[in-house]
Amino acid sequence: MIPENWLRALERRRAHFQWTDSTTLRLVHDEDDRIRVDRFGPVCWFYCYRDPSSAELDAMQLFAQAADSPHWCAQLMQQRGRDPHSRQQFHSDMPDEWTAKEEGLQYYFRLRQGLSPGLFLDQRANRRWLRDQSANRSVLNLFSYTGGFSLNAALGGAHQTVSVDLSRSFLDWSRANFTLNGIDAEKHEFWPADARYFLRGCVKRGRRFDLIICDPPSFGRSSNGVFRLEKDLPLLLRGVDGALEQNGLVFLSNNYEGWDQKTFAQRVRETLPPERYRRVELPDADFDVQPTASHSLKVIALRKQ
Repeated sequence: MIPENWLRALERRRAHFQWTDSTTLRLVHDEDDRIRVDRFGPVCWFYCYRDPSSAELDAMQLFAQAADSPHWCAQLMQQRGRDPHSRQQFHSDMPDEWTAKEEGLQYYFRLRQGLSPGLFLDQRANRRWLRDQSANRSVLNLFSYTGGFSLNAALGGAHQTVSVDLSRSFLDWSRANFTLNGIDAEKHEFWPADARYFLRGCVKRGRRFDLIICDPPSFGRSSNGVFRLEKDLPLLLRGVDGALEQNGLVFLSNNYEGWDQKTFAQRVRETLPPERYRRVELPDADFDVQPTASHSLKVIALRKQ
């Protein structure tokens, strides 16, 4: 049986949105603190914050059918103390790769590539905003993942996009998303690099950008050592400052659960103070991902004065 709060969430989305077989949409957001559900076209993706019971797995299959998606996947989210070798996914018989759309743009999604299949739906309004800001600009996308921000910048008319990520497989995925949308990826740059060191190189060479996107993870490892957002944010922001053109825009976001929006803004202002950076208004989150919890996505945009 499908939980009533899931069904109510689905009914609200049906009343607010129209969708086709390929539509992406968040179906359960803050309606259930144990789970979130994204629809990626033919697949319903369940982010589970505790191990689901067999009855809950059955409910996921029924819920996916109710959302007009023939496939489903339950992804167990990483928690402290979890056995790293324990099973992390349950899913129906489904493809390893498929495509779906967000606002007319196509994206590849993959089953076994991490906690997400390839796109964070709570950033949709920000991708739309970025697309509107990118005409005739040079755009740097740090921690670029599968290139959603870069793709939107390119389609918004950016004359140059540069995607930086430690993972070559994510950069290849980004290129594939460009090609899927009819963009020649060879005209754009994809760098497998630590964002901190890439910024250092830009400052050293005097390379600057009109718009910089920085959406770092809370924690990461590379050959250069451990990255922790709460410790390394100032160094990262100093690099951004050095690589940003005068009057340029910087978009910053994170999902670090130790900060709320106010704390994040304060940390940013300690390195990028108001006398040099003016706050830029960002759009509200779309209906399906509007936050009610303090641990939700934190975002801020600034213009360099």
